[in-house]
Amino acid sequence: MKRQITIVTLLLLVTATIFSCKKDTESVKARIMGKWTVNKIVVSGYTGESIIKNGTFTYGASTDYMDFKSNNDDVLELSLKGTKTIGDYTGTMDAFNIYLPEEGISYCTINVLKDKELQFTAKLDKTNVVKVYYLTR
Repeated sequence: MKRQITIVTLLLLVTATIFSCKKDTESVKARIMGKWTVNKIVVSGYTGESIIKNGTFTYGASTDYMDFKSNNDDVLELSLKGTKTIGDYTGTMDAFNIYLPEEGISYCTINVLKDKELQFTAKLDKTNVVKVYYLTR
């Protein structure tokens, strides 16, 4: 009898452990994961000789995308006009940060996050450069 109670208790613990673990679908990181088409990037804050980098840049081809990989390495792949850049991203409770080798770290706040639409503002670290990304799935 004692052995049966131990087995039943162990079985209940294992069952409870398996069913208590659920997939994270609420965090920002979980909601932005996947491939997004880049439609437009609005850039401001460049000064001096870099001022030509300011403006609205329109994309939307199938080769223009931002892919937040769902692996444990938090890899970010950005492809604009055939040029691919690999970086990384980290999600926080209500925002995220991205790192791209050519630019450094950008602190991102989400403006819109829906199933098929993502708009966020990225402020480039230690600069006044701000980029607003308009993405869709």
